[in-house]
Amino acid sequence: MAKKDFLCNVIFKVLARGVAVLSEKDSVIKAEFDALPDNFCVTLGIEPYGNYIYIVKRENKVYVSKTFDKADLTVAFKTAKGAKRVMLARSSIAESYCRHDLLVKGDISLAMGLVRAINRAEKYLFPHFMTKRFLPKIKKEYSSIKLYLKIFFSRLGLPK
Repeated sequence: MAKKDFLCNVIFKVLARGVAVLSEKDSVIKAEFDALPDNFCVTLGIEPYGNYIYIVKRENKVYVSKTFDKADLTVAFKTAKGAKRVMLARSSIAESYCRHDLLVKGDISLAMGLVRAINRAEKYLFPHFMTKRFLPKIKKEYSSIKLYLKIFFSRLGLPK
């Protein structure tokens, strides 16, 4: 397997941890994850490098993991360049899907819920001037500063 792209690795981890925190703090993201079955696993990655991060819903809580047995839904970007474009808020994940920059393996209706959650999480993680071109304005239900503190200082991994 090829060496993973460092910047993408960091961005995927921050985004996944942000989604995990917001699944408890933001009502829209919580509703998207409540619609998923228990022990549901989503993996994010880049095709040449493999999976970067797993987002797992277990017992109505969302966790982040580096490994998991099987993924129910896989979202894989075809190139690191395409992943960076989305992860650095230069385009939306929906635009990337339309340009065929990513592959989705699994139930597409569940993938759309994940896309809505990621888009909303990006509005918390990035300043408005970066996302105003492709993401609608939202009323935040949680502080972005508190979100970053939780992302970097909370334990969000799967319990042993």
